[in-house]
Amino acid sequence: MDCKTFKIRKLIQQISLAGWILLILSLISELLKTAHAYCPYAAICFGTWQLKGIAVYTLTASIGLILAFGTIFFGRIFCGYVCFWGTLQEYLYRISPLMKFKHLVNDKVHRVLLKLKYLILIITFLLILLRLPFIYMKFCPVLAISHPFQIGVAAIIIFLLIIVGGLFIERFWCRYLCPYAALMNVFQLLGRVFGFGRSSIVRNISVSLNCPQCRNYCPMQIKIGSENVITDIECIHCRRCVRICTRDKSSSGSCIYRDNL
Repeated sequence: MDCKTFKIRKLIQQISLAGWILLILSLISELLKTAHAYCPYAAICFGTWQLKGIAVYTLTASIGLILAFGTIFFGRIFCGYVCFWGTLQEYLYRISPLMKFKHLVNDKVHRVLLKLKYLILIITFLLILLRLPFIYMKFCPVLAISHPFQIGVAAIIIFLLIIVGGLFIERFWCRYLCPYAALMNVFQLLGRVFGFGRSSIVRNISVSLNCPQCRNYCPMQIKIGSENVITDIECIHCRRCVRICTRDKSSSGSCIYRDNL
């Protein structure tokens, strides 16, 4: 079942990536006018005051907010299955010549870097309140990849940072810089406050011996082997930990499995 689920995930990723590529090519050729009209972060980036009366913006923003709200119950499935930036980061790291030197980011550094995306989210909110969203757009990687002929210096710097960072650290953008990921995490924390259950990873305690292998392969560097139930809001539900587990699934069972709440 885990292998089948993993294959389904890869198929969804590939279909989604193909759709995003076609959309980006349409934006580059100016068949469509603006990238942010199709970005799930549009409601935050533009602010609802600027979306009024523009149907495509309103629809995309609504979908983005619904997806963020859905993380209360299902976690960040969007990041692991649909987001083209996440898939590109995953493929980028896979072909990176540095992958063979894979190592985890120092835990203290990792915890500090995780806060960066929340800072970016707060800055975006403040820019909305000041009615200055165009300042964030100068740094937006979505605009950078969608409108390469109009790209500014700031966007080039951010784009190169994402690419270079992605060669060294798997899903660098998803972990540390994506403000939409921060927004989804905020919704997850709100769900936790109000006592809503969420789909999570659960260790099979009877066979698990705190083997670190699953953690070493987690693209989000979650401490899977040290918790009974993995409720970390950074989890993107990629199920790689389940797939990589070397336990004999035909006898005592895998170390970990998905608990569907």
